[in-house]
Amino acid sequence: MDAGWVALLMAVALIFAIYTLVQHLRRVQRDQTRTIARLFERVRLLESISDPAFLQRLNEVTPMPLQRVFTLSVRLHDRFWSSALHLSGEDLKFVREFGTQLGSVKLEQWRSHTVASVTEILPERKAAGWQTRSFEFYSDPGKDVEPLTLWEVSLSRPDGSAERPPSLELLLGAHSLDLCAHLPAHSSNGSGNGQHAARSFEDVLFFSVPLDADPLARFRSHDPAENEGGSVRPLDLSTRSNSWQAYYEDKDESLGIEWQLRLNDLTRRFEWENWKVLESMPLREAVRR
Repeated sequence: MDAGWVALLMAVALIFAIYTLVQHLRRVQRDQTRTIARLFERVRLLESISDPAFLQRLNEVTPMPLQRVFTLSVRLHDRFWSSALHLSGEDLKFVREFGTQLGSVKLEQWRSHTVASVTEILPERKAAGWQTRSFEFYSDPGKDVEPLTLWEVSLSRPDGSAERPPSLELLLGAHSLDLCAHLPAHSSNGSGNGQHAARSFEDVLFFSVPLDADPLARFRSHDPAENEGGSVRPLDLSTRSNSWQAYYEDKDESLGIEWQLRLNDLTRRFEWENWKVLESMPLREAVRR
């Protein structure tokens, strides 16, 4: 074989090698492009998970685990309406005729959202009875969310003005349930020129119930539902502090307000039931006596 044929074969081999390398580089580039596209799609999906509308749609198809249940009961005595809110006889009559009375609030904290069920007593002008309203609350962890009004009652008859009337409301915040009132400021008075100036208002917080176990600990109390034989047993925090069920209460006799809260923490139920297996029977009998 002469030198010409050798050179030709080497040229063909070189061209084939270059062609093979180019094809390989193209395949690598296509694979990288597809990989980058998949990564962008995954990032987009992860970003959409924090969207409240997406969470609501996802919850409709796939139920999310229930984590905690809070049940709040509130009692507002006559002293509260007359002394704390300073309602006149006419305003108090209006509230009883047209305003609902707060019975209880149940909060179901799911992994994706919160469901609030508000039970109210109907006004005196209607047939005696109860009604329950429900809200689904989807929060965005990356944004500051305004508190949600669960219950509200006007404290005076509308006077036709554009200003917000006095009111009492229960608000669901990010970490608490708050009872607030929008009331005329005591210092507001006339302008002195023969015309009445616009009234000034102030927002008053009467109580704030935390929705976390740690700040709730100072309100921990014995659950009356657990009384046996009419006797009240002392609360043993050493054995019940890890329970998945807890009872809290507080009262302000000077204002005429009291509230009770029951918590069922389902995230700790399995841990608590396993712990109870280790508890000895003689100890339980001794506690019952």
